[in-house]
Amino acid sequence: MSTFSNIVCKTVGVAGMSAVLYDAYSLARDNSKRQAQNVTADYFERVHAGTRTLNTESQVNNAIQNGIRNFRLDNSIVPVYGNVKGFVTGFLKSLGENILPVSLATLALATKGTLSKIGAWGLAATGLYTVAKEGFGLGKVSPMD
Repeated sequence: MSTFSNIVCKTVGVAGMSAVLYDAYSLARDNSKRQAQNVTADYFERVHAGTRTLNTESQVNNAIQNGIRNFRLDNSIVPVYGNVKGFVTGFLKSLGENILPVSLATLALATKGTLSKIGAWGLAATGLYTVAKEGFGLGKVSPMD
């Protein structure tokens, strides 16, 4: 394979992989914020509901329960867990939805010769199809119909 076609194939592969990874990162970032809020809200609800009932009318037990509740609600690990969980699930979901461009970009980057050309041409065709469908609406059914 000539040097020029090798450079073109690798450039197309880098561009495709960059677009897919940017999309995956953006979705993961947004999903991590939502997931952190959901995990924190669920945790607050469980902790608060669990400390609102007492077995006795003891003021000491009530003070202990409120102190432990405040300690548990001030826990900074819960939002971090939600952020990490949301980021990982969003990133993997996006990569799963874009498995064809990821595969073609990997093929264009990691192989030589004909396989690299197949990956680059396939990635270019996938990109043109996406631009035609999402950008120009070709073949897209309108939700108004």
